[in-house]
Amino acid sequence: MNEQELEQALAGALEAARLGSDRVMAGWDHSFEFHKKGVVDLVTRFDRESERAIVGFLAERFPDDGVVAEEGGPTKRTGTRVWYVDPLDGTTNFVHGLPLFGVSVGLVLDDVPQVGVVQVPALGWTFAARRGGGATWNGRPMRASAVDEMDSALSVTGFPYSRRSQADRLGRFVSHFLTRAQGLRRLGAAALDLCFVARGWIDVYWESELKPWDLAAGIVICEEAGGAVTDWKGGPASSALFSGQVAASNGRLHEDLLGVLAEMTVGESLPGGGASTAPGDG
Repeated sequence: MNEQELEQALAGALEAARLGSDRVMAGWDHSFEFHKKGVVDLVTRFDRESERAIVGFLAERFPDDGVVAEEGGPTKRTGTRVWYVDPLDGTTNFVHGLPLFGVSVGLVLDDVPQVGVVQVPALGWTFAARRGGGATWNGRPMRASAVDEMDSALSVTGFPYSRRSQADRLGRFVSHFLTRAQGLRRLGAAALDLCFVARGWIDVYWESELKPWDLAAGIVICEEAGGAVTDWKGGPASSALFSGQVAASNGRLHEDLLGVLAEMTVGESLPGGGASTAPGDG
């Protein structure tokens, strides 16, 4: 994609995310019904209304592009340009009234994220980037942090929807990072986690069993802010996008992050090492 095409796609992503955010905010901090897709996986009508608005807009603005969205509306994946849409990332936070949720719209070309927008409407934040153009927060350039020692790092992770069957294993990861990093958080929205690394608020992030719509926008935002995104073995961001396992950092700490993950996964198959088996954190 040339620079003009990237700018046009970024403008479209910003408008699509705004339309989705408008639908989401109609329900935030109000009483409404929600449903369970799984034991701990929630969905609301606002997820679906946001998705319909975004997918409809993208289909009209970019009719030749593929679109893949979380809630499985009328979507398609064709050609080499595909939009990945998470209409409400952090649904559990949303249901409980916690403002850490977002709308994520990312464009992928030949399996490489090119454009990303993540809006956090309850807090008035917009994270955006296009390949080669840098990353912004509310229109202002942003960069990942300069922390270069793990014991000074603020780390974040997420837990897959299969967390109840993996509680002991996940607990070992948490314990390990608690002894290595300065602090550990779990925020509940993968797209936001990547953006927070880009903004310099978080220094390292890791998670598994995610889906492309969780990651597409956040990957390009993080990389354009100077951060690093790979899978757990250090493979390229395109591998993280489709394997479901992601390791992200400010770049300075990436080898340390991968080293800790390697220590924790000796002798086991990495979750999401092939096709992802469960949707992302919500």
